[in-house]
Amino acid sequence: MKDIAERASVSVATVSRVLSGDTTLSVGASTRQRIFAAAEALNYTKHKRRQSQSRGTVALMLWYTEAQEDGDLYYRSIRWGVENELARLGYQLTRVFPGEALPADHDITGIIAVGKYSDEQLESIRHHSVPLVVVDQDVLAAGITCVVPDFATAVKQVAQRFIGAGHQLMGMIAGQEQTTDHVTLHDPRPDLFVRAVTDGSRAQPLVATGEFSTESGYATMQALLQSTPRAQVPTAFFVANDTMAIGAIKALQEADLEVPGDVTVVGFDDLAIGRYLTPALSTVHVATQEMGRIGVQALHSLIGDQIQTPTRTTLASTLVNRQS
Repeated sequence: MKDIAERASVSVATVSRVLSGDTTLSVGASTRQRIFAAAEALNYTKHKRRQSQSRGTVALMLWYTEAQEDGDLYYRSIRWGVENELARLGYQLTRVFPGEALPADHDITGIIAVGKYSDEQLESIRHHSVPLVVVDQDVLAAGITCVVPDFATAVKQVAQRFIGAGHQLMGMIAGQEQTTDHVTLHDPRPDLFVRAVTDGSRAQPLVATGEFSTESGYATMQALLQSTPRAQVPTAFFVANDTMAIGAIKALQEADLEVPGDVTVVGFDDLAIGRYLTPALSTVHVATQEMGRIGVQALHSLIGDQIQTPTRTTLASTLVNRQS
C-alpha cells in the first residue's frame, strides 16, 4: 500500500480509504483514478484475495471513451459513484468501453450502462440474461430499470429566475448528442425552457444549438452574437452544460458584454470548476455521484430478486445561484 501511495503521490491513509470504497472521503476523481491505476500497475494483492468473497462481477458499460471522459466530468462523476458503491457492496468490476464486447453472461452478475443508447443498442444489451440498469437515460418505456435527473423542475427554476429578474430577451445555448451508432438524441430541455419562458412571460426565447464542449459553447455564442443585432441579443442565457457555458462566457466577454452586468448566464451540471470562474458560474446541480450509487443499489435489488418490475428513479436537480 505504501508503494501505491508513493506512485499516486498521496498518503497511505488515502490509498486505504479509496481502495476500501470509502464514499465519505472527499477526494477528486483524478486522484482516485491515479490510485486505482497505481494499484493495478503494482498488481495490488488485496483485490485478488477478496475476489473469492465477491458477490460477483458487474459489467460497467460506458458510452464515452477514456479520452472523451477526461473532458466530460459529468460522466466521470457518475462512474465514480457506480464504482464506489460496487466496491462497498462487494462486487468486482469490469469496464466496457465503446466498441468492446460485453463479457459472456456466465462471467458477469449484472450490467450497468452509463450514458445514452439507441433502441438497437438497448435491444442488444437486453439479450444478455443478466439484470440491467441504465443510468442517465429514461428507458422505462423499454422495460429497463433506469436512474435519471429531473430536468423539468430545474429548467423551470432557471426560467423563473430570468423572468423574476425582469429579463425580456432570453436565450438558450443547447447541445446536440448522438449515440455511438450515430442515432441523434433528443434533449428535452430546450422544449422545457421555451415552454417555461412563454408560459411565464410574453417573451419568445432564442435557441442556438452546438455540441457539448467548451469550444462549441464559444463558437455557438460567437456565431449568435455576430448574426443578432446588438439590441436583440438576449440578456439572459441558459446553457446546456457548464463546459459550454465557460466557452459562451468567453465569447460574451470578447464582445465587450459583461457577465453578469450585461448578460446573465446559467449553466447545467454544477461542475467544480464553475465555482472558481470569475464570475462564479450559476448552474443547475445534478446529483451525478448519487445517480451512480442509486443505479448500483437498483441493480443489487434486481440481482437479489428484491425487485422484479422495471423502475425509474428520478433525482432532484436544483438551481444554484452564484455570481453569473
